[in-house]
Amino acid sequence: MAAHIDAGRLDKPAQVLELRETSTGVWKWVAIRRAWANITLSGKTNLFSKVGVGARDAQIIVRRQALTPHQALRWGERHLLLTAVTERGRNHLDVSAALVNVETVKQLDEEGNGAMIFPGVRTEKYVKHEQEWPMSVNDAVQVLVVSKPIRLRPGCLVEIGGELWEVMTPHELDQYKNEYEIGKRVDL
Repeated sequence: MAAHIDAGRLDKPAQVLELRETSTGVWKWVAIRRAWANITLSGKTNLFSKVGVGARDAQIIVRRQALTPHQALRWGERHLLLTAVTERGRNHLDVSAALVNVETVKQLDEEGNGAMIFPGVRTEKYVKHEQEWPMSVNDAVQVLVVSKPIRLRPGCLVEIGGELWEVMTPHELDQYKNEYEIGKRVDL
């Protein structure tokens, strides 16, 4: 790739987001600045999750600035979860991102009240198929991807989209995010 980028190619307005805890204890993505970008949605899959299925890939070019995968970009109403930031010459950065849907997640305490509210991304889990007979229940398992400051303990409950999920297995070794396998049992 060429190191020089024509400024006119940076034609899409985006906002750089940072995860912050508000005074009410709710975690939110907050816009900290604007950035003009060249954003290309590809037909590829961005494997933003180590244990879950990926999302649509976006390749982005922005002017050099302080930007890490701890942050995100908002492009219109779209949320871009940053997965890699590399230098492109001396004036620009190449950014890989996953186009994701961010949902409000509420961690519940022992009494069923909201102990913490934060943004998260759900994705399907890579699973093996095992059918037991007779099938009267279905164990649904997904992966919840959250920013590094959010930590959940196995066994706690989270509410996403009005549904309760149990946090089962943590995957917290990634430098920029934590992933949790969440599950629920559904009668068929």
